[in-house]
Amino acid sequence: MKPFRSMSDVMAYLRGFTDYERMTGVPYGGRTYNLNRMRRLVAALGHPERAFRSVHIAGTKGKGSTAIMTEAILRAHGLRTGLYTSPHLVDLLERIQVGGRPVAPREFVRTIESMRPALARLRPTFFEIMTAAAFLIFKARRIDCAVLEVGLGGRLDATNVVVPVACAITRIDYDHTDKLGTTLAAIAGEKAGIIKKGVPVVTSEERPAARRAIARRARSMDAKVLAPVPAVPRLRVLGAHQRENASVAMVLAGQVTHLRRKTAAAALASVGLPGRLDVVRPGWIIDSAHNPFAMRATAASLPKARRRIVIFGASRDKDWRGMLRALRADVWILTRADNARACAPADLAAVRPGTTIGSVARAVRLAEKMARKGDLVLVTGSFYVAGEAYRALGAEL
Repeated sequence: MKPFRSMSDVMAYLRGFTDYERMTGVPYGGRTYNLNRMRRLVAALGHPERAFRSVHIAGTKGKGSTAIMTEAILRAHGLRTGLYTSPHLVDLLERIQVGGRPVAPREFVRTIESMRPALARLRPTFFEIMTAAAFLIFKARRIDCAVLEVGLGGRLDATNVVVPVACAITRIDYDHTDKLGTTLAAIAGEKAGIIKKGVPVVTSEERPAARRAIARRARSMDAKVLAPVPAVPRLRVLGAHQRENASVAMVLAGQVTHLRRKTAAAALASVGLPGRLDVVRPGWIIDSAHNPFAMRATAASLPKARRRIVIFGASRDKDWRGMLRALRADVWILTRADNARACAPADLAAVRPGTTIGSVARAVRLAEKMARKGDLVLVTGSFYVAGEAYRALGAEL
């Protein structure tokens, strides 16, 4: 086999592996979401996940924001940090960061090259490969602590091979119900699967059914349940819900290092959250909310405007009807991302009548022509739509 020479070589190779992120109707458990395959992969690679401390974050809403905030706090305290999140917005390597910066393409290419014998033998999924690559990079960079965001659920997620210093479970709501269950208790039980023996868990979830499921798992693991700190400093980002995520991040980071409150406050005051109510230019916000719970938080956080123009697209396996009903707009532009899971704009328009456009880039161009001073343009509905909007606008993350 010829060695990889570029990211394009690697991406062509990775397309040969199963990618559940771009598929619908995938059964949960059994031969699909199965930790045994991931355990065999990290064992074949020499267990890189054991080379550093980690914290592990699950939840329906806020886990990505909490991960970014936690990493910023730890880095501000002088720790060499790794951050693993998913999905990405614009570039794949956003998912793996060291010291607050995405890894360089050459480092990722070199890492995947080193994994090829194990990948050929074990045939893991795309997400499992990305997770294992992150572990290898973090080991090679000799980080002090990795902040790991769960991809889907928790119990069967590829990231769940780690034994962290502490873990966190953010707010629980109805998402991925075809895989995680149709009740809050069932969904919370899947998320709580990240709790390990004697490892403390921070949670902001308050609803009784979900809280009981988390507490039950914690008791069985002899794990202490910690409450988030109620007061947090001023944040740079929009959204009252981000104060709750910051509270969780404070407590989680405090399980890794002794917190200096002024240092933590400064880190939180400066951290940005790409794709989370991100003001990319005056009058333009990009947001990656992709379930009704998140969309309600987005709707409650929007600034007042003369007129609200919403560009909306969603994956068809999400509750896009619930998301659309959570929003109000003066003008609707219904679109779709370049993704096999995308819902048809005509279906969206059956719930919120508006202009249907078959690409996010063209939807953005139409909104640019329509928007006037005092208007607000919101792009939302999925990470894929948000990512394509960043590219169309030439906006930086």
